[in-house]
Amino acid sequence: MSTSPRSLTPLVIRFGAFGDMVLMIPVLKALQQRYGAPCDLLGSGPWTEPLLQRVPSCGERFYLTSRRAPYWFNRSQRELVRWLRRRPAGPVYVFEPDEKPLSLLRRAGIAPEWICTLRDFPRRPGEHILAHSVRLARTTPPGLSSALSTLDSHPSMPDTRPELTEADRRDCAEWLAQRGLGEAPLVLLQPGNKKTMKGGDRRRASNVDYWSESNWAAVIAGVRAALPTAHVILCGVPSEQPLAEEIAALAAAHRDSVVVASSELPIPRLLALQERAHSMISVNTGPAHSAAAMGCPLLVMFTRHAHRAADLYAPVPTTAAVQILQPAEAAPNPGLGSITPETVVAAWRTLPAR
Repeated sequence: MSTSPRSLTPLVIRFGAFGDMVLMIPVLKALQQRYGAPCDLLGSGPWTEPLLQRVPSCGERFYLTSRRAPYWFNRSQRELVRWLRRRPAGPVYVFEPDEKPLSLLRRAGIAPEWICTLRDFPRRPGEHILAHSVRLARTTPPGLSSALSTLDSHPSMPDTRPELTEADRRDCAEWLAQRGLGEAPLVLLQPGNKKTMKGGDRRRASNVDYWSESNWAAVIAGVRAALPTAHVILCGVPSEQPLAEEIAALAAAHRDSVVVASSELPIPRLLALQERAHSMISVNTGPAHSAAAMGCPLLVMFTRHAHRAADLYAPVPTTAAVQILQPAEAAPNPGLGSITPETVVAAWRTLPAR
């Protein structure tokens, strides 16, 4: 094959939410190491754009508005096929298990010998989920195997850390100063996730990720008892503001040291805040992934049957100390309800200081 591998731009396909895309950062870095160029990326939501803008190994990005809609009923899928046809030929790495990405690649005329897909790349027994993904990134499409044989000289695992700008850090510092938080230790709490805020009563029995507002208030009291100079910041997205306000109201004795910030943390500010925070306590959600990536000591609560708990947070994907708490096997409910605030605070206190 006459095409030089160093003239090729790889394409990555991953229809992931915020936390999923944090875990893709090492994959993008590994592919840039191999091919010498940032990767193009096909995703499913522009909400990850502020994250990917801070990943130099990610180049051009294209987002589908729906990957499940029939092709002829979805404009973004048709625009994608036109975009793919305009791209120069290059290796394609598919990190999705279903047929849809492959059908779109076929419509664009991309030959199978350019494609490596996780679906056809079984995970080895005991293999870390991220090691599995990076192993795919270090696999060569059949059409390029001989040309790339000399380029596989990067055995180390790339990290998950995005690169913040000085403007990001300045924005965070100014926000903290406005809140009078410039010098205090900052402990971040992330009580909500997509499942908790999906609609209906968040206390419903089917919501195994729900941990009561009174539990979170007790954690605030425990954190303040252990670290009296700390300020606690309740993180989240705007839809989680009512949850955060209820927690803050229950922690009235510490109200002067609690900041409800659910409507004030765009992704760049959140990342900069996690970079400087003392620690974070969270349910399983995207901001917990980014906390670990930014080096923020993390305690994360997983439901008992949540798959790959250790795989998702420790040790390979993180640049931080991570503690994972799950309900005891003897607990009748697989949800978080059997985890006590005392257990959380005790585990949090074992996290090493930054």
